[in-house]
Amino acid sequence: MVLGHERCGAVTAAVQQKALPGEIGSFVKAILPAVDRVKAEAGDLVENAVVANVRYQIEQLQQSKLLTERLQSGQLKIVGGRYDLDTGVVTVVA
Repeated sequence: MVLGHERCGAVTAAVQQKALPGEIGSFVKAILPAVDRVKAEAGDLVENAVVANVRYQIEQLQQSKLLTERLQSGQLKIVGGRYDLDTGVVTVVA
């Protein structure tokens, strides 16, 4: 499962285009394509980017030859979700 969560600091940093120190900066860089996808959408940019990032990271995983073979054979399923920190509810992201 690729699981994003509300009020994500890395997504917020990507939206604000802030560099973060150390290895966490690589997460911000990896999120930027998802942020670009939702810049023009209505609503809260960070929340939209959280869901867009889940979808984007699933797409990236599906490009792996190893994972693709397992997806096609039914040995693996990749699912996305958004975790609500306030309620503890995970909503499946298609």
